[in-house]
Amino acid sequence: MLIGKSGGDSGRRRAGAPMAEINIIPLVDVMLVLLIIFMVTTAFVKDSGLDLKLPPAKTTEAGAKNSDELLIALGQNDRIALDGRIATIAQVETTMRQRMRKNPQTRVTIKGDGRIAYARIVAIMDLARQAGLKSVSLGTKLPENPAP
Repeated sequence: MLIGKSGGDSGRRRAGAPMAEINIIPLVDVMLVLLIIFMVTTAFVKDSGLDLKLPPAKTTEAGAKNSDELLIALGQNDRIALDGRIATIAQVETTMRQRMRKNPQTRVTIKGDGRIAYARIVAIMDLARQAGLKSVSLGTKLPENPAP
C-alpha cells in the first residue's frame, strides 16, 4: 500500500508561501463602523442649504427629530428649501398635503432668515394649516451671550 499525497496540500500551506486567502472579517467590521457613522451624521445634515441668520431667542424647543418632520427654510431673495433641497412654493404645498395624508401628526419647522419679511413666514404657516398640519414651530437660535 502506497501512502502519499494525492492532488495537493489538503489545505496546508508551505512555510514562507504567501497567504492565498483574504480575511474578510476586519473589512466587514470597518464597513459596519463607517455605515453607522454615515447614518448618525446624516441625521444632523438635514440643513437647508441656504445661508440663514436665524433670529435669537432665550428659549428654544428641542423636539425629537423624526422622519415625520418637514423642515422649511426661507432665505433672502424668495429662496425656499424643503428638507434641504431648493423648492418652489407649489412644491412645498404639494409636499405638505402628501405628508398630511401619510401622517397627520407631521411636524412642520419653519426656519426663516431674520432679515426676510414676516409675511413670508406667515404665508408658509398658513399653507401648513390649510393642508391640515397642526404642529408648526419656528426655528430660532440661542443667543451667543445669554444674560444671567
